[in-house]
Amino acid sequence: MDRKFTIWPVLILFLLMGCGDQIEEQKQDTTPSEAHLTMITESVSLITGGEGYVDFRISPYGTTFNYDVPGNKSDISLSKVSGVAADFPFKISRIEPLGEGTYRVFLKDASIKFTYNELLCLSFKDALGRFTRSNGFRVACSCDETTQKLIDTGLPLVIIVTDNGEEPTCEYVSHPPGCNGAGIKNATKVPGSVTILEKGNIKYTSGDYKEKESGMTVRIRGNTSAYGAKKPYKIKLQKKADLLSRDDGKDHRDKDWLLLRYDGLKTMAGFKVNDLLGLQWTPGFQFVNVLFNGDYRGLYMLTESVKRNDTARLNVSKEGYIIEYDAYWWNEDVYFTNGWNYSMAYTFKYPEEDEVTPEQVTYIKNYIKKVEDGVRNGTYDSYIDVTSFARWLLAHDILGNLDVAGSNIYMTKFDNSDGSLLKMANLWDFDNIYRMEGNWSNAHLWGAGYFPQLLASKNPAFRQAYVSLWNTHSNSVFKATSNLLKNFASSETGKAVDASIVLDNKRWKSSQCTVEESYETAKGWFETRPSYLSSAIAGLR
Repeated sequence: MDRKFTIWPVLILFLLMGCGDQIEEQKQDTTPSEAHLTMITESVSLITGGEGYVDFRISPYGTTFNYDVPGNKSDISLSKVSGVAADFPFKISRIEPLGEGTYRVFLKDASIKFTYNELLCLSFKDALGRFTRSNGFRVACSCDETTQKLIDTGLPLVIIVTDNGEEPTCEYVSHPPGCNGAGIKNATKVPGSVTILEKGNIKYTSGDYKEKESGMTVRIRGNTSAYGAKKPYKIKLQKKADLLSRDDGKDHRDKDWLLLRYDGLKTMAGFKVNDLLGLQWTPGFQFVNVLFNGDYRGLYMLTESVKRNDTARLNVSKEGYIIEYDAYWWNEDVYFTNGWNYSMAYTFKYPEEDEVTPEQVTYIKNYIKKVEDGVRNGTYDSYIDVTSFARWLLAHDILGNLDVAGSNIYMTKFDNSDGSLLKMANLWDFDNIYRMEGNWSNAHLWGAGYFPQLLASKNPAFRQAYVSLWNTHSNSVFKATSNLLKNFASSETGKAVDASIVLDNKRWKSSQCTVEESYETAKGWFETRPSYLSSAIAGLR
């Protein structure tokens, strides 16, 4: 009896130990096996701002994980094959299941670098915190021959890609009887993206079009300039940016930008004179090449547009005005005139014509009436900033501009108070400078504007301001402008423009002259013009 009882505890202990081993084995069996990722896709090529995908398989079959990329909860990430964390010029945009343990990873180019060739892998972190990595695969972004040739010129490259490759269009219209010019209407605004490369590096990208958030719209702009095969364009960003990438401590961001056709350094000369004579704002610009939906469109000037921007462009208050004495008024929906000249009327830059109220139109129309009456009776200096008007006219006389009605006569009024005088804004449109040899500019001569009447007025304030400005600037403005063009012709940017002129001439079957030839034309003008103006202005004193 005693022996039997002493054996039972041992047997019970032995059985319990065996059960424990079975329980422990069961616990180990429930621990999930380590997952393995195997790439199905070995390589993928992206385009700038574009998207591509790679596929992978995860085993064992049925392994679950979080692939919520937008929610920042995904268990899948990118890493170097070595396992070292790295920043890549692309990112995972989303992951989608394909079935039977396979998944598709969409990669989005981040517009950080224009070309690259990266070897990487997918890194997976499971619920137990264990990491595993796939075999390697390559992601490349290469440059096609056309793009590389444009980059090699040395100029910034503006790449415009529209949704579905859509091209902007417009209708062409002619002036009504008694008016001047030809223009366009119903210009379509096409959504898309704009990217700017400089020496192969991305300086700016708008991202894809998303209203009020990213991307841009592009349309054909201009009047007679829109009639050529090579179109000028207006870009409207959905988010403000400085497309000229300036670093001068000022806020140059804006939504509106222009691509104007290259004009043989005339705009460069005109803006320099504008700046030297101290008009209230000088637009910034940069020579660029333009690639539009993969098609080379030529050499352009990427330029700020004339608009209200109190930190960067024309500084008028929200109660102020930017108006244009406009030969193309007949092509606008909102305009006014007091009958000064039958072929001209005023149109609105700010407030824009779809925002200006009838009360605002009435106010500025009545103010212009006071200006015009003042020009007639000699009280004009109570209504206009005389010096700004004198600066504008002297600049046109220095440049010898043949144009006047189509030379974009912009004026500003800071607000609607009595103390705010009408000012001339900035110069614009230099197609016809260097054309009035031995004569004043046409703005000086033609009565469509106010200048002949101001010069002939019994009130000498305008003549005195004009002569005073000439005395101040005559010894410097010609030389400084000529030297700017001379230095540009020998600069690296000048050489880049020359290389681009060759490509532009080939694209449009044209024969634009070299930068050096453009400089020589300007040099001849600025050497001979002072003699004529000195003699002519002596007669105004």
